[in-house]
Amino acid sequence: MCDDGTCSFSFGTKIRTLEPVLAVKDCAQFFIGTSTLTQPNQIQVVQVKDDASDVITTQVFRHPGEVLSLASSPHDRQLLVTCAKQRGESSETLLWKMLETEQSFNQIGDDGKDTESGARMQNLEQLAAFPAQKVPVSEVAWNATTDTSTLASAHGTLLCTWQLNGGSVEAQNKLELDVAMLGGVTKNKANALAWDPHHASRLAFALGGSVRVWDLRAKQDSVSVEDAHPSATLSLDFNPNKPYALAGGGDDGKLKFWDLRGAHKPLLTLNAHSHWVWSTRYHPQHDQLVLSGGSDATVALWRVSSISSSPLVELDERDFMDETAGGAAVTDTLIRRVEDHEDAVYAARWAAGGDTWMFASVSYDGRLAINHVPSTEKYKILL
Repeated sequence: MCDDGTCSFSFGTKIRTLEPVLAVKDCAQFFIGTSTLTQPNQIQVVQVKDDASDVITTQVFRHPGEVLSLASSPHDRQLLVTCAKQRGESSETLLWKMLETEQSFNQIGDDGKDTESGARMQNLEQLAAFPAQKVPVSEVAWNATTDTSTLASAHGTLLCTWQLNGGSVEAQNKLELDVAMLGGVTKNKANALAWDPHHASRLAFALGGSVRVWDLRAKQDSVSVEDAHPSATLSLDFNPNKPYALAGGGDDGKLKFWDLRGAHKPLLTLNAHSHWVWSTRYHPQHDQLVLSGGSDATVALWRVSSISSSPLVELDERDFMDETAGGAAVTDTLIRRVEDHEDAVYAARWAAGGDTWMFASVSYDGRLAINHVPSTEKYKILL
């Protein structure tokens, strides 16, 4: 269904993962990975028109096992890493290459199915498998700040970095986390990996409710935000324009924003969702905008101007008269809450190409929603 720049479709299968195709800049493309135990899984590449009037499937690939997470190469549109699990087996993480010779373009109908004969199913080419270390890989993050192909992976309480070398992955650095700092509780595992765009050697991650930063040069975790959330920090993202600024969502339904140079107290806390916050993303250019997605089946678009690199100087008079904002706090407020989903939203992502004011989200029941930043909000930022 498409209406006024908003589209939503049901793929008819469970979905946990959505990522923009980072290396494509001339149009908005997204990877979608299915997550079902009852039928074969797929990686789909979908392309969205700038006005969200049409969504087409450009490629469909067979994928072994349900897709638990995926990472798109920032340098090569054909490279993709997935963490996946087949029934009765341990999870595995694989580096894939997608062949581009058999692209097909098929429109998606309101039911999520191709309206034509169906996109031609293709096979992914496996280039390498990530060694399991002491436990299998649970998450991978690509470092977009360097020209080389560097990735980080989480293996329980072990973090590793890897260098792609042709068709293989080579281990570079390892950090064994000190679980004694958590009272010896080992059930917590590292997750929510996020590379620092201003310091190529720093990687943020969550461990239970805490947030830590691993400095690869110093070979130790250099920053620690204890009790960032009650028991689980679920999503992290660095501000693309402002050094040391980190946002995170957790099991308390809150979004918190930190200055890592003095992380004893958050700069800003927002009551974002009524349940867990699975997704947190700054806009890639305009850090006044932040997306969050939660298991309350909603996506929230936030303005956080007061802590951005370019606070909004002029706001519409009606904004200051908004009683719900209370006047003084109007620079940091909810712009819009998207309620197109009926199940937990595990991923909400900005488009990397085409109209970068566009954002997409997926929920576990298989619904994809496409939305835009309202024009009035864009003008406040651009003018």
